[in-house]
Amino acid sequence: MQHDHKKNSRDTSHKVVRDQQTGQNGDKSDTTVVQLRVRVDDDDVQRETLLDFECDWTPGIGGSIWTSGELLAAYLVLQRESYRLIFTNACVVELGSGTGYVGLTVAACFRPAHVYLTDLETHLRGLRRNVKRNAGKVRPGVQVHVLELSWGSSEQQTSLLEMVASTNAAGSETLKAAQVDVILGTDVAYMQELYVPLLHTINRLATSRTVILLGLNRDDTGVAFFQQLERDGFEYYRIPDSKLPKEYWGRDFGLFEIRRRHD
Repeated sequence: MQHDHKKNSRDTSHKVVRDQQTGQNGDKSDTTVVQLRVRVDDDDVQRETLLDFECDWTPGIGGSIWTSGELLAAYLVLQRESYRLIFTNACVVELGSGTGYVGLTVAACFRPAHVYLTDLETHLRGLRRNVKRNAGKVRPGVQVHVLELSWGSSEQQTSLLEMVASTNAAGSETLKAAQVDVILGTDVAYMQELYVPLLHTINRLATSRTVILLGLNRDDTGVAFFQQLERDGFEYYRIPDSKLPKEYWGRDFGLFEIRRRHD
């Protein structure tokens, strides 16, 4: 999420562990901690790991966890066999990370090489706290990075791509070597004014091999967003309910897989 003007419809379907935290001066903060159980496969042996996410409304709505984020995380865990190869050794960028809920789920469930959690500067402190909270839950060898990225900012997009290029297998610093394999985003197109900067960023980061997974509220995301996607040379596929956890069937939230069109 990049703006803080979303409808006040706070989602509470995740498990709240602690409703409030007390600051050093005895004041109550707007911070909650939620937990997510993630199934992990290690050498054909299934186990569970428990992720902790601190949610803080102080910087805005991006400090909370929303249904589309829960949906994408749950879908990836459920369909992890289908996505295992896609994520293995991949460079993953999450746009509008907020709490890092989806990106850290990927870092715990799969084995990407790098996961870049990006958001506005106001949300980076909370992101870093959640990365620290879950450092022991991330799969061995996975590197998690936190970066500022305001959609549409050419300078920040270039900085991200330079970092991607410098950390790839060849250690190159040229932008041509920057390959983003997966782009993740949830609740990122809930206002029409976000379409242009968001798609500017997606266009800059995505190559012909990039898989883009977006979780969207269908009431908030207008047809104009998908029309612009097509004009920009992308094709999209709505993931059917039959592939989602049953508790999300028939909801007003959809998952979309997007790729550059091969003409």
